Amino acid sequence: MKYHKNRYLRVLLTGVAAIGLLTGVAEAQEATDNENIVAYPPTFFEVYNPVTAFDMVRQVPGFSIEDGDNARGFGGTAGNVLIDGERPSTKSTSLSSVLRRISIERVARVELVRGSVAGLDMRGQTRVVNVVLLTDGKSSQTTWGITFTSQGENVFFPTGELIQTFKAWGADITLGLERSGHTARDFLTRERTDASGALTQQFDERNQRQFREWQPYFSVARKFANGDTLNLNGKYWNWTWTRNKISEITIPGGAGQVFDRFDFARADNMGKGGEIGGDFEHKLGDNRSIKLIFLQTNRDNQFDDIFETFDTSGFDNAIRIVSTEATNESILRSVFNWERDSKNSFEASIESAYNWLKAGLDVSEDTGSGFQTIVLPVANTKVEEKRAEAAISWIAKPFSNWTFESGVKYEISEISQSGDAANSQEFRFLKPSLDITWDRNERDQLRVGFRREVGQLNFQGFATSVNVTDNQTNVGNVELRPDTTWKADFEFERKYGEKGVLILSGNYRWISDVRDQVPVNLQFDAPGNIGSGRVWQVSAEARIPTDRIGLKDGILTLEGLVGDSAVTDPLTGLNRIQSFRVHNNFSVDFRQELTDWKMAWGFDYFKRSAFQAAFLFSQQRQAMGHGDLDVFVETTRWKGVTIKLSVDNIFNTQFQRDRTRFIGPRNLGVINFSERRRNGRGQVFRINLRGTF
Repeated sequence: MKYHKNRYLRVLLTGVAAIGLLTGVAEAQEATDNENIVAYPPTFFEVYNPVTAFDMVRQVPGFSIEDGDNARGFGGTAGNVLIDGERPSTKSTSLSSVLRRISIERVARVELVRGSVAGLDMRGQTRVVNVVLLTDGKSSQTTWGITFTSQGENVFFPTGELIQTFKAWGADITLGLERSGHTARDFLTRERTDASGALTQQFDERNQRQFREWQPYFSVARKFANGDTLNLNGKYWNWTWTRNKISEITIPGGAGQVFDRFDFARADNMGKGGEIGGDFEHKLGDNRSIKLIFLQTNRDNQFDDIFETFDTSGFDNAIRIVSTEATNESILRSVFNWERDSKNSFEASIESAYNWLKAGLDVSEDTGSGFQTIVLPVANTKVEEKRAEAAISWIAKPFSNWTFESGVKYEISEISQSGDAANSQEFRFLKPSLDITWDRNERDQLRVGFRREVGQLNFQGFATSVNVTDNQTNVGNVELRPDTTWKADFEFERKYGEKGVLILSGNYRWISDVRDQVPVNLQFDAPGNIGSGRVWQVSAEARIPTDRIGLKDGILTLEGLVGDSAVTDPLTGLNRIQSFRVHNNFSVDFRQELTDWKMAWGFDYFKRSAFQAAFLFSQQRQAMGHGDLDVFVETTRWKGVTIKLSVDNIFNTQFQRDRTRFIGPRNLGVINFSERRRNGRGQVFRINLRGTF
């Protein structure tokens, strides 16, 4: 592991050195009324031939879109993109999707906000992008896009989106229909060895799967003459996912491998859901306002999986898993803003939420005489959460180049469970925060922060689930608690000209009630809390214009992250890294505009380190092979249409999982077998067309 960390660290240092070689002196940015805001007009993005606001935002120097966490309530789902200074009143629609639905003709400018700024819905973040829309744009416009994707031996699978915007009743209205999905065929091999390392079984698997989803949606935005604003949005979705997998298992015999059995797996899953949300902001004078936000989301999913085995004598056994999952999230939030003066701004908010999950699980086995039910604990259950949060924050600028944002939140929640298991827990959390921004000069900025965060519980952890392939049952844990984290952040940013930027950052986290896997009665695994832990990360990002080395209108972006974690293993009592956490990664992204030919080309490469996981009866390690290399070529030669051809996963990266199964608990160290799985997903070919009229 040390070698890999040193390698990732060298990548970071190389990026830091490269930006000094390939960039020039700092140039003036477009002036704004606030030194923490850098404004980019539409002309800045013309060289990239954008079609939507998403194309513009992803070209903002030193900025990467973060769609937000699946966090508690609405106030905690803080992605890093605003629309007219506000966050969309939705949780199930990503910020990337929202931006793709805004055509460039509607964008007045894009603002990069570096540090806390009064009047914007920052929510503790010190680096966001604000997309400012025109108030007198086109009355009607149609935006469309269609993509044909082929993976492996499959024909091109079509997906697309049609968006219509228009003005009616004094409001901007958007209607859209999106069809998403994929189809793919994977080839996978597994080799199983005994404790001595001798081969005992070989699996050759072919896996065909298909996902389809339809999603109609709408949004309404209106600004009234007195300055009040109203936003409404809603959507419905309906999806299906099917899978057919066949595995041929051979065992050593004679001079080679001989047939042992066939394993078949079929899945027929489906789901539907809907979300409606909105907000209304009322002005209480020139410098005060109150905003009301509501959100309602429902999901209803059904899963039907069957696993069958046929050996040399014919049918051997079958396992069928039928499960249902219904969820609800209801949120009400009110926010009061007061911009006292140019140096002081206050915000107070109250949020309440009611969430529930109903889960049902029916597992049955057929050994030749019909299906018989397998009784499992916590198979049918309902989990409910009632939560309330009050918060207050203060943004102060005591000096022209210093910004302070301090805040505190207090949360009360109750989680109750009924059905196969009953329990009730009450939680109270105080969550202070402090962010400081120092503008050293026009190009250098230093940001530090300190806060306490509370993790979001996945309600599925309260209900039992079964993994037939790994012969593992994760039982529902009625004692599951949210983890809490004290987090310290540091970030330094230096701008080079209009397009170059270097960002160095790091953070350290002290975590209580780390969520990992815990043993239950030495029979099952369960998602649970395993005590205190720590995590540290150091990262660097360098966005480098390449004009100085002869690649005109090119941008090279280098990113890398190095980190580590620690927690005490509940079985062995020894120190280890936290399960499923990726500590190191790096990426290289390049794009060059060939303006004379109305074309662009580029590539991106991503590589991450392995992650590990520890269970009651097993442990595993999953690694990425050569890394993922994608290339593309794009043209805008035909007016109003952008055509993009791309090939993803050129190296056909192999994902390898090494899994060890023990006889008895893992801490006894008695190996039953070891298994190595290799999965190559093949190249992905895409043809994308998009435009407006």
